[in-house]
Amino acid sequence: MQDATGQPIRPFDLVRFFHTATGGAPHGDRGLAVKSLPGERISVRCVDGSEVAKKACELTVVDRTTLCPAMAVTSTSDRAGQAGVVTGVATALDLVRLDVDGGGGGAELVATGVSLAEVRPVRELNLGSYVVSGAWLGRVAELSVDVDVLFDDGSVCRVTQAGDKLRFVRNSFWWGKKNYFFPGDRVAGDSSVFKASRWLRGYWKPSRGEGTVAKVAMGGVVVYWAATLLHDAAGDPPAAYQPNPRDLTFVCSGDPYHMWVWGVGDRCFFRRPPPHARKKMRRKGINRWRRRRSWLVPELFERPMAVANTRTTVDVLWQDGTRQQGVPSASLLRTEHDFFPGHRVVANCGDSNNGVARRRRVGVVKSLSYKDQTACVSWITDHQAPAAAAGESYTTVMSTYDLRRCSDYDFFYGDVVVRKHPTVDHQSVAEASGSTQQTLPAQISTNKAAVINDLSWVGRIVLLHEIDFIKQPSYEEMLQQMGDWVLDEDNDDAIDKVNNNDDKIDGGEGDHNPENEAQDGQLGATAIMDRVGNTIRAVIQTASGMLAHTKSYIVRSGLMVSATTRVEPAVLPASIQTCSPRCNDNKAQGTIPAAAALESHGSGDNAMFRFKHFDVVQSPQDHHYLDCNDKQASGGGRKWLKRVQKEWKILETILPDTIYVRAFEDRMDLLRAVIVGASGTPYQNGLFFFDMLLPPPYPDTPPQVKYHSFGLRVNPNLYPSGTVCLSLLGTFGGTGPELWSPETSSILQVVVSIQGLVLTSQPYYNEAGYAAQIGTPEGHRNELPYCEKTYLVNLRTMLHLIRRPLVGFEAFVKDHFCRHGRQILRACEAYLQEGCPVATLNGEACATDGRREPSCSKGFRLALATVVPRLVEAFSGIGAQGCNEFDWIKQTGSTAM
Repeated sequence: MQDATGQPIRPFDLVRFFHTATGGAPHGDRGLAVKSLPGERISVRCVDGSEVAKKACELTVVDRTTLCPAMAVTSTSDRAGQAGVVTGVATALDLVRLDVDGGGGGAELVATGVSLAEVRPVRELNLGSYVVSGAWLGRVAELSVDVDVLFDDGSVCRVTQAGDKLRFVRNSFWWGKKNYFFPGDRVAGDSSVFKASRWLRGYWKPSRGEGTVAKVAMGGVVVYWAATLLHDAAGDPPAAYQPNPRDLTFVCSGDPYHMWVWGVGDRCFFRRPPPHARKKMRRKGINRWRRRRSWLVPELFERPMAVANTRTTVDVLWQDGTRQQGVPSASLLRTEHDFFPGHRVVANCGDSNNGVARRRRVGVVKSLSYKDQTACVSWITDHQAPAAAAGESYTTVMSTYDLRRCSDYDFFYGDVVVRKHPTVDHQSVAEASGSTQQTLPAQISTNKAAVINDLSWVGRIVLLHEIDFIKQPSYEEMLQQMGDWVLDEDNDDAIDKVNNNDDKIDGGEGDHNPENEAQDGQLGATAIMDRVGNTIRAVIQTASGMLAHTKSYIVRSGLMVSATTRVEPAVLPASIQTCSPRCNDNKAQGTIPAAAALESHGSGDNAMFRFKHFDVVQSPQDHHYLDCNDKQASGGGRKWLKRVQKEWKILETILPDTIYVRAFEDRMDLLRAVIVGASGTPYQNGLFFFDMLLPPPYPDTPPQVKYHSFGLRVNPNLYPSGTVCLSLLGTFGGTGPELWSPETSSILQVVVSIQGLVLTSQPYYNEAGYAAQIGTPEGHRNELPYCEKTYLVNLRTMLHLIRRPLVGFEAFVKDHFCRHGRQILRACEAYLQEGCPVATLNGEACATDGRREPSCSKGFRLALATVVPRLVEAFSGIGAQGCNEFDWIKQTGSTAM
C-alpha cells in the first residue's frame, strides 16, 4: 500500500496521521505501521501501545528505523536506479512519560533528540543478542524474565519465567507476545501461578488475581558460544545456561535483519538519570525512613519512558562507489541486490573450455554499473597472473553474471567479527609491558584479563587480515546443539517439525526403514501383486504396439502435422484436469505425438529420428529414486496399480508436444520427464529433466519430484539440490485447487504445471512474495537482470546435458540440439549484435514486435560472449550444421575470456 505521497508503506515504518475526522488525538499523531488490513487500511501502533486502524491515504511515512548496516536500499525518488548499502545508522528519540493508566492523552514530554547510547530498554537482552563472558563471545538463544507484580492492597510477589504465566489486562500491541512486560502494565494470572510464586510482601490470597508490573528483571538465558578471543584458551566454553545474565556483558544486538530496533511505543530508561532526577532521588533517600511503605504506591515506582518519535539518518555506499552521509531514512527503500563495493568475489567460471576449471581468483568490488550489469574488480589473488604472484593487484571490468560471492571471505557491513589476537605467552607479555625480565604466570593471567575486559576484540568492522567471520546459525540450529539446556519443551517440537519438513523437501529417501517395512509386508500378497503387475505390463505393451501401428497409418495417410510448424504449449493453471485428446482435432495442440518426433536428423542424411512422447522402457541406472526400498518398488496394492495404469493412459494420449515422459516396466513407481523450454521465455530451447516417484500411498499423497539441476539455480522454484517447490507437490504453501487432490490431480497436471507456472517468461516473480512487485518500478528493475541471468544458466545447463545426457535420452538430447543448435546460436547472435532483450525472440530467433526496449545489458553480453564459444564447440561436436557461421562469436568470446 502507498501513503498520501505515493510512497510505499513497509512494516514498522513510522507514519504520521493526517488531521481528519478520524484523527486519533488520544493516541498521538504518529505510530508504527504493523500490518495491512482489508480495504486499504493499515494497523498502526501508537505511543501507548494501542493499535488503531487508519486508511493508507491518511498516512505519511516520516521515518524508517528498520534500516540497519548491510541492508540494500534504493532512493524513493529513483526506485529503478542504482542501489546502495547502508554503512551506518544514527537514530534520535523523543521520549515522553505516560499517565498513570498508561494512556497517551496526558503524556509528559521528558526529552527530545536523545541518542541511543543514553537509554536502555527495559529488557536489555533479546533473542540473538551478542554477549561476552570472559574470553568467549556468544548469542542469546533462549531467555526468560522475572516480573514483580504489585497488587492494589500493597502486596508484592515475584513470578519467575513469567512469559507463559501472565497476560495483559488491557488490549495492547504486546498482547500475546512472550516476555514483553513493562513497569506499569496491568497483568493477570491464574490463582495457581501467584500461589506458587515467591511473595516479597504480604501473602497469597485467592482474591489476588490482577496487579501492576512493578519491576522486570532478566531471568536465566541460554547462550550459544560462537567464538573465543584467545587461541590458546584451554577448557570448555562457559555453561550454555546462564542463571544470572548480569554476569554477561552485552555487546550488540543480533544480525541486521533481526536486531532490536527502536520504534514508537517502545519503553526505556535512562542509563544515567539527568541531574534533576538524581537530586530528586537523593531527597527521596533522606526521607525514606518516613515513608517506608511509599514504594508500594503504584505512582511512586519508577515508570519507563515511552518513545514518541524517532528521527533516523543513514550513511549509504552506492554501487558506483560514491558515499552519502546523513540521508533521511524516509527517502530510502529496502531492495534486492547482488554485489556492492567491498564485496569479496571470485570468478564464476561455470563450464570452462574442455572441462578444465580455471584457477580461482579473489577480488574486491570497487564499483558497479547497475544499468550495464558490470563491475570494476580489483583482483588480489590470481595464480595465473605474474603480477599477482609478485604481490601486485590489477583491475578489470567484468560482467556481474560472471562473479559470485567468495565463501571464504563472506563478511560485510554489520557482520559481527572478532579480532585475531596472537597467542599470549611469556614473551608477548614481556614485550607488552616494555620489560625483558622473566614474567610470572600471575602476570600472564592479568594481561589476559586486561585484553578481555576492553572488549576491543569484538566489533562489526575491522581489517580483512585480522578477522574471523562468525557464521550466524538459526535459532533452531543453536538450540539443537544445546538441547540439554532448553527449558521450553515446545521448542523441541518445533525443531523436529523443521527437520521433518527439510527431509520432505530433500526428497524423503531416508524416511523409509527397510527392516520395519519388511516386517509389515505379507509375502503372499506381494506375490499376487507381482503377477497382477506382470499382467498389466503385458496388456500395456500390447496396447502400445497397436497404437504405434495406428499412428503409422495416420502418418502414411497424410494427416501428420508439418514438422516445421511449432505449436506453443498453453500456459495452464494448476487446477487443470483434462485436455483435448490428440486424435480429436489435427489442429489442436499436440495433435499427433509422432509429429515432433519424426523430423530430419541434423546430420544431413535421410535418416529419420523417432522418439515417442510416451513410452514404457527399462528403468535407467541414473534415476534419482532408483534405490528406494523393495516395498516402495512393488507399489501400493490393487488401487495403486489401477491408478498408475490410468496415469499411463492419460500420458499416452494427451501429452503436449514439448513434454516427453518415460515409464518403466520393471519399476512402475518411477517416471522420467523432460520439458522443452518455450519460445518467448529465458528457457527457450532448453531441456529440463525431472525424475518422479509414485509412493505406495499415491494418489492420496502427491508424487515426489526431483529436478536434474547440475548444481545450477535456473528458477526460484527449482533449487540446485533438485527440490521442486510447487504447491501441487506439497513443497510450498497453497490453498484450494493449488494443492494436490487425489480425485482430480494427475501426473499430467504436475508436468504441465511445471511448464506453465514455473518455466515462465518472467521467473523473477516466482519467488515467494515477489508477485506483489508486478507492474512496480522495483519489479521492472529486478525482472530484466533476473531473465538475463536465467538465460545464461539455461545455456550452461545445455552444456552439461550435451556432456552428460541422462540415460535413455542420449539420442533425444543429441537430436534436439542438432535441430535447434543453429536457432540457439542465432538467438545469442541477436543478443550480442542487436541487443535484443532476453525472452523476446520467437522460435526462429527473430525479435517480436513491441518489445525492443530496453536492450540487454552490457554485462549480459560480456558473459554471453564467454559461453557461446563453448556452445559452438559442443554443437559442432554432436554434428549440428551451420555452426561455422558463428565462428566470429567464438573468436570474440576467446578475447573476452
